[in-house]
Amino acid sequence: MLVKISVRNLIEFVMRSGDVDNRFRDNTRMIEGIRAHQTIQKKYGKNYKKEYSLKNTTTIDEVEFRVEGRADGLISEKDGFVIDEIKSTTRALSEIDDSNKLHWAQAMCYAYFYALDNKLKSMSITLTYVNIDDYSTKIFRDKFSFEELKDFYYKLLEEYLNFSKILAINNQKRNDSIKKLDFPYKEYRKGQRKMSVAVYTAILDSKKLFVDAPTGIGKTISAVFPSIKSMGEDLSDEIFYLTSKNTQAKEALKSINILKNQGLSIKALSITSKEKICLNDEVKCNPVDCPFAKGHFDRINGALKDILENEDIMDYNIITSYAEKHRVCPFEFELDISSYADFIACDYNYVFDPNTYLKRFFDDVIDRYIFLVDESHNLLERSRGMYSFSFSKASFYQISKNINIKRNKKIKKIIDEIIEIFDKIYANHGKKLYYYQEELIDDFDKAFIKLLKPLQKYLVDQKEDPLYDTLLNLFFDVNKFFRIEDRYSNGFYSVISYDEDNDDIIYQIKCIDPSEVLANTYKNARSTAFFSATLSPMNYFTRMFGAEDSLKLRLDMPFDDKNFDLYIREISTRYKDRDRNIGIVSETINEFINSKKGNYFIFFPSYSYLSAVYDDYISRFDDDITTQDRFMSEKEITKFLKKFEKGSNRTAFVVLGGIFSEGVDLVGDRLIGSMIISVGMPGVSDERNLIKEYFDKRQLSGFDYSYTYPGINKVFQAAGRVIRSENDKGIIYLVDDRFNSYKYYMLYPKHWKNKNIKIVNDSKTFNKEVKSFWEELGEKSKDK
Repeated sequence: MLVKISVRNLIEFVMRSGDVDNRFRDNTRMIEGIRAHQTIQKKYGKNYKKEYSLKNTTTIDEVEFRVEGRADGLISEKDGFVIDEIKSTTRALSEIDDSNKLHWAQAMCYAYFYALDNKLKSMSITLTYVNIDDYSTKIFRDKFSFEELKDFYYKLLEEYLNFSKILAINNQKRNDSIKKLDFPYKEYRKGQRKMSVAVYTAILDSKKLFVDAPTGIGKTISAVFPSIKSMGEDLSDEIFYLTSKNTQAKEALKSINILKNQGLSIKALSITSKEKICLNDEVKCNPVDCPFAKGHFDRINGALKDILENEDIMDYNIITSYAEKHRVCPFEFELDISSYADFIACDYNYVFDPNTYLKRFFDDVIDRYIFLVDESHNLLERSRGMYSFSFSKASFYQISKNINIKRNKKIKKIIDEIIEIFDKIYANHGKKLYYYQEELIDDFDKAFIKLLKPLQKYLVDQKEDPLYDTLLNLFFDVNKFFRIEDRYSNGFYSVISYDEDNDDIIYQIKCIDPSEVLANTYKNARSTAFFSATLSPMNYFTRMFGAEDSLKLRLDMPFDDKNFDLYIREISTRYKDRDRNIGIVSETINEFINSKKGNYFIFFPSYSYLSAVYDDYISRFDDDITTQDRFMSEKEITKFLKKFEKGSNRTAFVVLGGIFSEGVDLVGDRLIGSMIISVGMPGVSDERNLIKEYFDKRQLSGFDYSYTYPGINKVFQAAGRVIRSENDKGIIYLVDDRFNSYKYYMLYPKHWKNKNIKIVNDSKTFNKEVKSFWEELGEKSKDK
């Protein structure tokens, strides 16, 4: 029986105890702690190998343990080798002794692995404490015989043995069931076999893959099935199914359930955010405010044994029920479960975001993971957001105005320096509304670094201060900023802009092109597969995702293309022409929604244009129009969609690229037509023009990268609401003269190009085409 685990997870499982307590203490895992590590590692020179990877395989009581991790350092000396373990701290070094067993434990494991591999009789260990204020160090050193190290390591494994047997049994069941597993349906849909083979091939050859697959192919099962089969061939250890929405994670678990019904035995987990899974009214992760946090680590191992013995598919309901049963924090619980799950459905953030990624997987060991990126067209804007961060002058000014000067003179001084930097840079660049440069602004960096140390001391000592929460948030924000800055590379800018509405100056790191930083993340996986119904143009997405060396697959629409028709009305919806053409747009909508009784979506390029057309429309026509509100809760969205029932007669004015453009499945005759007004271009802005300039400099079409491609992708998403299943029938109506240009035609998906696209610039032509379309399908038009 085989069990794989990292050194860190092994030690945490065996030796941890006590409470979950996220209140601020000596929080040296922040950016200063990382920099302290790096500073010490650089001092050693050629004889020091930093982040040294080690692994070991040991069998005890028929369980084969494969344990691996990375030591902070391996030092080569004349008379032997030394494992270095570095711990950063804000405490005075004089207060620190060598009694912390956890701090020695990892180094002892690594020392044993190295001694065993190199047949050494003994190994030395240095435990290096570094103070983050001045990078001074206190080093404890000890020498251990091979037998001492072996004895310590074997005792860890023996403590872990009972739990490991549960894992080993689960792994054996999983592998046996995978070998017998067949595709869960009698027949593949059109395109499914091609996609499944492509995903498996990408995993086999350690490649990345892009799949542009129209709605209805069954992308989820086509990605999940071959990935799971690869586990049975010992090609992968864990699958991350990455989504931008909770609904997509639920679909992934549905596929796992389907395979489970076919005999698959697998541990699958859906990760829910801390705010949503918390069992308290308010998220306060400390033993004073939360009964689940108090003693959490004393009970967590029992909870893990229980859930992993008795459950296969672990979602919100399962996790919270076990968390209540064992009185453990559900968020920390699901993170621990992730270490032992085979399949994890989670948000993009848990892999790509530098502030929330799962460190337990990607900091310790680079392993054989598979990333399945669902609806991956969303990753571009999401990643731009992940790698961008901003500060405002006003926020620092408010702190400076309210801080207790006597008690926090140093913090006040640095805050005022930061305010001066805002003013100086703004003044130096001619008071431009939008100034940018490719290099970092060093003055801000130096000031933020100076600010961290006194802030940390304040947060430890002055918990009752009225400004405490504000300064705590500032501390976390500065650390977030530095984590993003650590990934600063080609495609990043430092930007100073002026907010006219609030009379404020904004400083931000802005990620324009995330391709380089995304490409570095893929190195954590054996294979990454991107799939969506709207990965067009594909070369644009492969370039933006840093994956131009990927395998590529474009699939045909799986349904009969006679079930939909595609019309173009050549009206200019350019910004300069919108007001002038409101009347004709209203008339075009009225003609469309009255051509046949049924439900329709009308997509607008903005809320303001939606409102303008709505006001004109209701003043001239009697149709009942439902409109999308600017801010809608999940309950309001559900209530909105429930109105579009089978046999109803409703029209909704909604926003292109908004909540109803994607992830909405109104199958059958719940939606029989979508009109898309405009080519979806983002509004002109300084940021969009910066994107344009960036790609122009690289001999690419900056305008297309900044405006055309993001816009047409929104159009494809909105159009995709009409045909969701083989029985769906409907019309896609494109309203803008640019839709009939060669440039846009070349961007259309294959199943659009195969259609005879109808140009319907007058009522007679429109009515003729609509009547012909519905009659060919055996239905009447104009029955509304």
